[in-house]
Amino acid sequence: MRKRVLKDQKGITLIEILIAALLTLIIGAAALGFYVTQHNSWLVQEDISEMQQNLRVVLDEISKNTRRAGYGVPAGHPTILLHSDTLTLFYQDSLQIDTVKYYVSRADSLHPRLMRQINANYARAYAEDIESITFSQADKLITITVVAREGRRDPEYTGEDQYRRRTITSRALVRNRI
Repeated sequence: MRKRVLKDQKGITLIEILIAALLTLIIGAAALGFYVTQHNSWLVQEDISEMQQNLRVVLDEISKNTRRAGYGVPAGHPTILLHSDTLTLFYQDSLQIDTVKYYVSRADSLHPRLMRQINANYARAYAEDIESITFSQADKLITITVVAREGRRDPEYTGEDQYRRRTITSRALVRNRI
């Protein structure tokens, strides 16, 4: 009679519980590892996308203003002052001649900024994490090269200082006299 009572009872043994817990732990760890990998990949792509967007905005703005340089400026007044890392543009939309100056500030070594100064106003940050900008001129053609980097280091990136960088070059033709 005793054998019959034990056979009729239903339940889970301790070994079955331990096996189920171990399988749950393994599956949970794998899912968490997959999530962490995907999340880190998403963060990297987000940083790269932001860096490229900064580059596009910077080049569009500088190219547009470069094409406009010299508009309405009287003869004898410079239209462009060009140094290797600084560009100053002159144009006249109102009574006074407007001046726009672009350069990179490294005051914060972790986050270099592209600065834009309009007339005698204070220079303001125009774009973050712009590492360098160079300008060159061939007659009326201005070549602009911008190097941007990610806003934060990526410990998994094998570059020398763990920052990803992008370099874009654009050319703008000054439409007015130089």
